[in-house]
Formats: sequence, structure tokens, C-alpha cells
Amino acid sequence: MLKDCFAYYDENTATVRLGNSKVEKIIKIDGSSVRTENVRDVVNGFEWSGTSLWQRSPVLNADEIPEIIFETKILENPYIMKPHLKASLCLKGKEGSAWYEYLIFPEISFIYNQNFVSKLGNVVIAEETTTKAGPTGVEEEQNKTAVNDKVDFDILDSIPMSCRHLSVESYKLYDKTDYNDMLVEKQNASVYSFRNGELYREGNVFCINDYTSDNSIMMIKHSPTESSALNRKNKDFYMQGNVYATLYGTGIDFNDLPEGKVPYYASAIGVGKTDEIYDEYWHYNTAFCTDDPRGTLFCMSNTWGDRSQDMAVCESFMLKEIDRAKEMGVDIVQIDDGWLTGITANSRRKKGGVWEGFYADNSDFWKVNAERFPNGLEPVVEKAKKFGLEMGLWFGPDSSNDFENYQKDIETLMHFYDTYGIRYFKLDGVKIRSKLCEMRFIEFMQELVNRTKGDMRFNLDVTAEDRFGYMYMPQFGTLFVENRYTDFPNYFPHNTFKNLWNLAHVIPTRRLQMELLNTRRNTQNYDGVLFAPNTYSPDYLFASVMVANPLFWMEMSNLDDDYAETLAKISTVYKNYKQEIFASRVIPVGECPNGMAFSGYACENKDAKVYNIILFREATNEDTYTFKLTKDISKLNAEKIYQNSDIEYEINGDSITVKFGEQRSFIWLRFS
Repeated sequence: MLKDCFAYYDENTATVRLGNSKVEKIIKIDGSSVRTENVRDVVNGFEWSGTSLWQRSPVLNADEIPEIIFETKILENPYIMKPHLKASLCLKGKEGSAWYEYLIFPEISFIYNQNFVSKLGNVVIAEETTTKAGPTGVEEEQNKTAVNDKVDFDILDSIPMSCRHLSVESYKLYDKTDYNDMLVEKQNASVYSFRNGELYREGNVFCINDYTSDNSIMMIKHSPTESSALNRKNKDFYMQGNVYATLYGTGIDFNDLPEGKVPYYASAIGVGKTDEIYDEYWHYNTAFCTDDPRGTLFCMSNTWGDRSQDMAVCESFMLKEIDRAKEMGVDIVQIDDGWLTGITANSRRKKGGVWEGFYADNSDFWKVNAERFPNGLEPVVEKAKKFGLEMGLWFGPDSSNDFENYQKDIETLMHFYDTYGIRYFKLDGVKIRSKLCEMRFIEFMQELVNRTKGDMRFNLDVTAEDRFGYMYMPQFGTLFVENRYTDFPNYFPHNTFKNLWNLAHVIPTRRLQMELLNTRRNTQNYDGVLFAPNTYSPDYLFASVMVANPLFWMEMSNLDDDYAETLAKISTVYKNYKQEIFASRVIPVGECPNGMAFSGYACENKDAKVYNIILFREATNEDTYTFKLTKDISKLNAEKIYQNSDIEYEINGDSITVKFGEQRSFIWLRFS
């Protein structure tokens, strides 16, 4: 086994036991059905046990005894994830097979679970659902036996509770950010502990707290957001009183199964003390990327933010962008739409472009445009390499006909990797319309990861259409969160700050790309507006997103020199500490940004024993605020890293009172 991880199958008791030194999960098998019987917090000795719902794949008959195959595999170098133990329970029946696969990471108190199904021939599926009690007006404990009478095929996982007094925190996430600007919705509820009490919630993250003992269990739904998930039949989360909690939503139409091993959406469970559970959850999320900061910690530029679209992109322009990138401390210069021979629907050069069916439109669609880059990409790649920078490319995987061209897309990106050493690709225009689309898109990314041994990286756009969102397949890259422009105008710095601050509660910020723009463009569009972008200093813009991957969403070569110099100054300082931030849990502090708040981030790096805090005053009339932090910093050495105005502060235990000299100012402090 791998370090403290273990996974065993006991034939005599028909149980599977999984876990490590922090968490243990026991699964019971009964014929063609499986059920979680027990989840134990090994560190604190607390158990979540009792009665939960049975799971059974619809390709398995209720009365059959399938062949059981249990296998374990250690993945020491999975390229884009931390080493882990993989346990697979396969139930092989007459009409198909079901797999229950679990990933266990050393010293992490969460277990990841993804189920799969395949069927033989044209088996017709008759869907079954669990019988739930309804109100009758008769005051008695009804429906005592209905809990496990039937199996609901839409279940991802069901966990026994057996605790009397529970509360639930739930987080619902929103992507399609071209239309949404409030990306996180949190709800709190107490649970009616009577057996027939019911609680339904939508979302991806659910934290159940036994507040009498300060123990918690988290249930994570690794799926797209509600608006993008396939085949939705139920709410995402259901609790029957204090009996069990269940995650719903396989994403599968079982009567229209593609060939092969078809994945459900995934889930995870994790345990810990209530005041530590979100720290444990952050550690779990770090398992879905390697410790290589090149993969998920960088400053990237992309010229699309200035709305020239594909008009400016050419060799001479990109060479100027690289010069400016070197001055400003940018790591990756990404060429958006415009480098290619084909014409997309976003082109300003020519009407009638396409947003899928690229190869059908033009067999040379993804070749470098010989007019704009007469020497190919060699001059820009070589110049970037000379400066210690990298180039990235925008790319649209072909969604047409359920990604039927995904193998061509693989070879297209491998060509740019092999020829130019390009490792970073922004994947845009993706449309996940079916399970077959999803499977092929996953295979597209996984094959590229495997062939490059994890060297190729993806920036996954979540701004529009039905895509994987924040939670599904998190190992495959960073998330391009927003398109915002001063041209429309829809860029307000406090809103970008707000979205990152809110997402930081449930998504590691190092998985996110957040933008800053050239705010001296289109100032006339904001005349008389309190939160006009040009009222913020460039270094404030950078600081507000630097706990993510700062995205210079602009044509850098057109910046005023003083603007570029200010960004270069803070970017240079940031590079000295970005590895610390990469390894930190970023915790929102203060008030939620709204343009008139005191807000900030606390970056806690327990391994390095350092603590970075970045604190902001927005356009408030008050100049002083006391921030409650996550730890006592009074005995730590304080270092002032950066500030954009005269700022004074006073520390009192786990609080810091800051007097800001000006509106829209910030201070960055480091404690060790």
C-alpha cells in the first residue's frame, strides 16, 4: 500500500474497507447493491454510522449475484495529481458491469469516488426511485421501513448520520460568467432531526455539522454546475432527518449509454472537527495538482481584453508584447484567436466564421496563419524563450458531432507542443451536450497529459455554454473565470475582487485565473460612476487578484509607461513570494467586496510557517477597520511587503486594526 493508505475486500463479510490515518469508509455489498455503512474520523474517533441508501447500477438485476472483482493500484506519478492509492470494486453481471472506484491520498481526510457503468446489448432500463415519506397529518413516526425498500439509480453516494442535532452549510456555484456575476451562493440550515424531516439543497459543497460535538462531515459533488449538468433528475443533496444524507446526479441517461466504461459524475466525503474541516478540504483540493508551481501559479497575458479581437494579432505585434512582458514580469504570453488560418465566429476580420465544425470548414483551420505569421511561430517562441518566458495558444476543441474529431485535436496540439514547445492552451468554445461528448473531451485531455507526461497545461474557460465548471475533473488545469471589458462597459474591479473572494471559500485560488485590465481605456464610458476602473491604481488591481493566477487581460505594448512600470514593480515583488502563496490556504477576511467595503485575504502556509495578509480599503468614507484573522499573529515577526498609500496598523492577538490613508488602498504584510 501507499504510505498510510489502505483498501481491503473481505469476502466473508462482503465489505470493503478504505482509508488512511485520517479517515475510514466501510462499504457493504449485498448481491448487486452496495451501501456506505460507516465513515470514521480516525483522528478524532467520531463515527458517522447507521442506515444509508443502497446503490445499484440499473444494468444489474436486483436478484442476481454478480461476479465481484476487487483491485488496488498505486499511482506514484499520475502526472497532474498527487500520488494516491486507487481501489476498484467491479460488479460484473449478466447484462453489464458497474464499477465503484475510490482514490485515497496519503494523510488527507477525504476519499474521492467515481462510479462507472457499461451494458451489454440493448438492455432497457426501468428506472426505480426511493420511496420517501410524505406528510399525512397523522402525528406518528411514519415510514420506518421505506428507507431502503428501493434503489434510486441517480445516487452518487449516501452517508449514514445517526446524530441527533445537525446543521448544514451548502455552496451553490454559478459559471457561465458572461451572464452571471454572483458566482457563489451559501445557505445555512438546521436539520429537523425527526426521521421524516427533509432537507433539499442544490450545489456542489455540503458541510454537515454535529454542533453538539463539533464534528463535521463534508460531501462534495464533483460535477458541472446546475445549469450545465447532464440529465438532471433531482436536487443535488437530500437529507432524511438525522438518518442519512445523499448526493444525487449521475449525469447519465441509462437508456442511451455510449459504448465502453461510462463515468458518473464523481463525489467525495471528508471528515474533521468543525473548526478544521475547511482546512482539511483545502488539503484535499491540493491533491488534484502537482507541487510544480509552473502548472498552477503564473502571470499570463492575453490581448483579447482590449477588444481588438483578431485584428491586432500578427508577428510584429506579438514581438512587442513579448518585450513588454519581460519588463512587467509576465511568465506566459498567450496568443488568443487570430493566430490560426481558420476564421471563427469571433473574428473581426471576416464575417461568417464558425464556432465548431472547424475541420469541415477548412482542413487547414488550425495551421498558423501565413499572412500574419509569415515565419511561423518560431520568431515569437524563440524571443520568448530568450527572455525566459513561454508562449501559450488559444484553441477550440471541435465539439461537433459529439467531439468526433477529438483525435485530430490531440494531434493538432501535439504538433504545437513538439514543434514549438508550447505547453499552455486555453480551451474555449467547448460544448458538452452528451455523455459521449464528455467522455471524448476527458480522453482528449488525458491523452495529451499522458503523451507529454504532464507537461501540457490547460486553461479551461467557464464563461459560457455547458462545460465542466469549477468542480468536475479538477485535475486538468486552471479555470479562466471571466470575460470583462471596459468597452461594453462591464469591468468593475470590485466585482472581480468579489468573485475571487467568494470562490476562495470553496475553490483553491491557485486553480483560478482572474483578470486585470488597462483601465485608462474607455474612461468616457464610466463618467460619473463611483466605481470607475480608472480610479484604482494598477498595483491595487494586481493585488486584488494576485492570490489567483493574475491575468493581464490587455495589449501590454499599448500601456502608458508609468502604468506598465507600476505593474512591473508589484509583479517583481510578487515573484519573490508567489511560491509561499501557491502553498498557502487563501482565506477571505473582512467584508465581502462590494466597492465600499474593507476586505482582504489571509494566506496561511503552515508548512513554511509564514502568513501573508493582503488587506484593502475600497471607496469607504471610514478609514479604519479591524480585521479578524485566522490565527494569533502578535508574537510573529512582521514585515511590510508592499502598500500603495500611507497605512498604519496595530496588532492585537488574532486581530489587526488598519488605518488606511486613502480610499482604494491596500497593504501587504508578511508574518513569520
